[in-house]
Amino acid sequence: MNLEFLQVVSEEFKGQFNPSAITQLFHQVKFYRHDEAIELKDYDIAILSVDENRNSLKPKCNSGDYEQIRYDFYSLNPGSWSSKIIDLGHITYGETVNDTFFLVKSVVSELLKNKLVPLIIGGSQDIVYPIYRAFDGFQYMINVTNVDAKFDLGSAEEEFSNHSFVGKIIVDEPYNLFNYANLGYLTFHNAQHEIDLMEKLFFEAYRYGEINKDVTIVEPVLRDSDLVTIDLSCLSSSTLADSAHFMPNGFNGMEMCTIARYSGMSNRVKCFHLGELDALSSTSTFNHLVVQMLWYFIEGFNLKLSEHISIENSNIISYKVPLNFKNDDYLEFLHSKRSNKWWIKASDNFLHNNNVHFTFISCCEQDYKDACAGKIPQRWYNAKLKGYF
Repeated sequence: MNLEFLQVVSEEFKGQFNPSAITQLFHQVKFYRHDEAIELKDYDIAILSVDENRNSLKPKCNSGDYEQIRYDFYSLNPGSWSSKIIDLGHITYGETVNDTFFLVKSVVSELLKNKLVPLIIGGSQDIVYPIYRAFDGFQYMINVTNVDAKFDLGSAEEEFSNHSFVGKIIVDEPYNLFNYANLGYLTFHNAQHEIDLMEKLFFEAYRYGEINKDVTIVEPVLRDSDLVTIDLSCLSSSTLADSAHFMPNGFNGMEMCTIARYSGMSNRVKCFHLGELDALSSTSTFNHLVVQMLWYFIEGFNLKLSEHISIENSNIISYKVPLNFKNDDYLEFLHSKRSNKWWIKASDNFLHNNNVHFTFISCCEQDYKDACAGKIPQRWYNAKLKGYF
């Protein structure tokens, strides 16, 4: 693929790092250069920043200090990481928004083809649409998770923007969306008809208050996600120490880093996006939180376990919970002694499209306990109502 349009990381930037500080992440990353041939398949993770906010309805506070973010990130020390990372550089504004979208889709598509996980920084959230379209041809049905105070569904009357990109994902062909999940919505930022539509479409939505009480409830959702996008403007004002950011109730830094780590640990997540940097002041606190989220994603990526989920696996314990006492219907839960994760068996024929065969739905131990008490897990129920088993 031709990557000549990318703005590569400059030699002046690289010269800021001490050659003797070999423990810094800078010395473990490959930086793409136009004059050097590379094999993308030799890497596991690709870092890419993007400028594109012309469809944004949010006030713009800055243009995104990507060089400072890179400097802060590469100054960190890595964990015990075996993953190979390449920094491809930056996509700047195309002549039109669609030009930028085309470049984003092309790059992400090429990375997916070579089995790299793109870490994309920047852009308003409408660039999630070309990222989503990059999955066309690689995977028939995908799960999208949006960490955001709003659903971003929009309406048929609205012009396409960062507040309506999910609606475009839902209605545009080819129809590749199996599930959409929102993590952290605030009821007063979403119209009642949007909340009703989420329920009607059997999508998932978790209020911020629920997550604040127990952040672990998001892990099964992220474990089943293919694309995770985070609207950084859902961070609380106090977390950013930014008086110009009017978000008294929102995610704190620890919660965001936990979500990033869970995303990295998922065997399904193929792309991770941090958006809406331009909508926030580029303070030192904000930049450091962004780089820590990137660090925790890669940390999770290096900690993930590849498990064969089957009752034949000696590390898997099967529990059958009767749905009622009048027939033989039951829910089958599987628990891994190795990772301590839980799944619900859906069906032997669950979502069998283009050789993508999802037999198990991720869940948590509380779902098993609720089933034992007669409460059907909502994630299983939503999948069943969609008619896939």
